[in-house]
Amino acid sequence: MPAIRILCDGEVIEAELLVDDAPRVCGYIRSILPFESTMVHAKFAGEETIVMVPFFAEQENGKTDVVAGDIGYYPGRQTLCLFYGETQPFGEVSYVARVRSNLEGLARCGRKILESGSLPVRMELA
Repeated sequence: MPAIRILCDGEVIEAELLVDDAPRVCGYIRSILPFESTMVHAKFAGEETIVMVPFFAEQENGKTDVVAGDIGYYPGRQTLCLFYGETQPFGEVSYVARVRSNLEGLARCGRKILESGSLPVRMELA
């Protein structure tokens, strides 16, 4: 399966793209890589960080019951959501990827962002 690498604050997190379940959104993600942005925290939703992306996409493979390690795309909002713990998203996300290594590192980034406000992030093909 195709995978992405997320680099943030010295952490290397790898995630498997769910190409069979969300081919359109995964295609958009792959088309922008490598990509640099800023990761911020979705404080009101729970343990979730978000990264703005330069594309819009419709809902695909919708999910509301996310768990730590899920990665979703909020349809029409240009936002990738990286769920690292207890979270209740504000709406249905397109379930597009699943963290396969270093979920603990993503959680460390999330906690640091709560203190600092944001962190730079790079996403690339793994």
